Amino acid sequence: MLDIRIVNCSRCGVALRLAETANEEARLLRHATNPEISGWCPDCAVTDFMKNRSQLSILMEMNPTGKQMLLDPRVQQQFAKLMQTGRADAKPEEINWQRVHDNWDLPFAKAAKSRKRTSN
Repeated sequence: MLDIRIVNCSRCGVALRLAETANEEARLLRHATNPEISGWCPDCAVTDFMKNRSQLSILMEMNPTGKQMLLDPRVQQQFAKLMQTGRADAKPEEINWQRVHDNWDLPFAKAAKSRKRTSN
């Protein structure tokens, strides 16, 4: 019997199914397989990549259309090529660009700071 595990995206709260496997060579949008380290839905993962892991958000800020450019099919096609180059687990058709646009300004949780140990 197949064990289907459902978790919520830690950013937008949408329910998503954990994957059975993940591509260890994926440089972006790798599937979550473990509930303890599950992260974001594909839409929030795209936003994280664009805002926090690339220069794409700077390009968007410089463009007069701003985040509206996310809805441009040409931008979506270019991102699909980037996904292919980065060996992404997610497929371009899994991305709901309207949700990426609508949830663009949702915050990302701050990473927990680790305490530095001092030796005596």
